[in-house]
Amino acid sequence: MGPYYRQSSQGMGAIFETLYEHPILMVLFVAVTVGGCVFWYKKQKAKL
Repeated sequence: MGPYYRQSSQGMGAIFETLYEHPILMVLFVAVTVGGCVFWYKKQKAKL
C-alpha cells in the first residue's frame, strides 16, 4: 500500500496494485501508448 491510495479512488488503487504486482502489464501499457501516439502522429502528419 503506497501513498497513492490517499488521493485516488478505490478503482484506481486496484489498477495501481495490479500494475505493481505484474510489471509486464506496465511495459505492455507503455508500449501500446507509445505505439498509439506514433500512429496518431503519422496520421496527423499525412494530413498536412
